[in-house]
Amino acid sequence: MYQALLLIGVGGVGKSTVADAIGRVWTASGAVTAVVDADALAQFGPPPTSGGVRVGGFYDRLKCVNLAAVWANYKAIGARYIVVSAGIDNTAVRTQFAESLPGCTVQVVRLTAAADTVRARLRRRDSTFKHDRHLEKLAEHEAILDAAGIENFVVVNDRPADVVATEILIRAGWTGLR
Repeated sequence: MYQALLLIGVGGVGKSTVADAIGRVWTASGAVTAVVDADALAQFGPPPTSGGVRVGGFYDRLKCVNLAAVWANYKAIGARYIVVSAGIDNTAVRTQFAESLPGCTVQVVRLTAAADTVRARLRRRDSTFKHDRHLEKLAEHEAILDAAGIENFVVVNDRPADVVATEILIRAGWTGLR
């Protein structure tokens, strides 16, 4: 059986950092694990247009097509687990991502953190333009995620990444040597 964790949350909450930590912790237990940052699967532009209008959902579809290909490759060389950090904020996109991981039992984990913590992380990470855009959308994006309710469980990312990773692994039922 194959298992997948999709880590979601607002920009700056620590999805990629925690995904990497889960990969380290779970691989150290003997599990053959792949870690994918979905944003890296759609570094493409400009997006296609139709009649001069940007094609909606293009980047989500591109991420999912590429995720399916990457997962097939990882499975072929022995991976049984995959951890994906992704910007998923609605049921339709959650379904697209899950369908990109055939044969996997998929659990969605929403990471949260205090707004001040997220702001501090964004200041350290992003350029001014990107930082300002994330900050403007922070409360709105949290509200969208609250309303969507697409996660299996929520974990507060307010501790070292390895500690948060271990909590997620336990709550997901990924325990013991695999």
